[in-house]
Amino acid sequence: MGAVMDEMTNEIRLELRGNEAFRHVIERCLDETELIIGFCRIYEVELPRQPRNGLEAMINEATGYRQDTYFKFFAAFIPFVYRVVYLPIRA
Repeated sequence: MGAVMDEMTNEIRLELRGNEAFRHVIERCLDETELIIGFCRIYEVELPRQPRNGLEAMINEATGYRQDTYFKFFAAFIPFVYRVVYLPIRA
């Protein structure tokens, strides 16, 4: 998550580190399948798929697929949730 934090504004970083309500909103958004599907389509990122077996899991780790995909997803998703979901709720 450290590399993802480097990609965010200071304001979002502070909220993520010190605001439990913001983290809760992110968690709730991750539970919304339709939100994730729409977000991935619009932002052209993907949430890493779960490996179907142990071999696929090892390949994902060896190639860096999982880490790279998570980084790209969360680097876009966290600022999206902050701007589109959290700030309107807070206002």
